Amino acid sequence: MGTRPVTDQSQFNERQIKRIFYRRLGTAVWVSFLAAAVQTMIFFAQFDPAYLNEIASITISIDRWQGYALGFVFFWLFSFITGLFCGVIMALPRTKLAQSIRQES
Repeated sequence: MGTRPVTDQSQFNERQIKRIFYRRLGTAVWVSFLAAAVQTMIFFAQFDPAYLNEIASITISIDRWQGYALGFVFFWLFSFITGLFCGVIMALPRTKLAQSIRQES
């Protein structure tokens, strides 16, 4: 099944728009997961979570594995949010361009 270039934005139906949205969301989640994995490896190659827990000012006892997990989740959320904002910023000019084309028609 081949794909054809879309020349008119009105050819998209609601199902296609949802599919495109979920595909882009999945891409952002997957790329942020891979980036978080690399960031976690680099960060925890330099810093031991058990030592960071000893010098922290909070009194919660976190062992090494919990530190790795919390660090990974933090890096994943941070990477996902930056990827999401980047996607929104990249989509804005196309949206404004499409609106201006519709107004001219």
